[in-house]
Amino acid sequence: MRVSQRLDYAVQTLVLLAAQPQGSYTAAGQLADHLGLPRRFVEQQITELSRAGIVRCRRGPAGGCALETDPGEVTALEIVTALQGEVIDVPKQPGSAAAELWAGMAGAAEAHLGSVTLADLLEKQRELDESLTPMYYI
Repeated sequence: MRVSQRLDYAVQTLVLLAAQPQGSYTAAGQLADHLGLPRRFVEQQITELSRAGIVRCRRGPAGGCALETDPGEVTALEIVTALQGEVIDVPKQPGSAAAELWAGMAGAAEAHLGSVTLADLLEKQRELDESLTPMYYI
């Protein structure tokens, strides 16, 4: 089982969008530059997230992208399913102990992802950023 770079970068992009003032639009190029990712890659992820109703986009000089709803209302589960469908693609063979094992694991992963919001991730990112900021004493 592996989390794809695509999914990881999309979540990082959304956390960055969640840090922007609500209602403000940020260009995909700015997000890409901040994360050190190719602009086209970020644009593709934003397009997918827009189709899922997580992000809204606007063209023009004051355009860009923004979260569709409050960061506290968007769960990690919604993000994962928007980008890849099922959280874990498990065999659905009836009467198989192995299939039940994988289904149980998928259920636990879905429960955890459903309990974490973008607001939670933003708060954690801010804590991490603060801990990495050098402290200078005079």
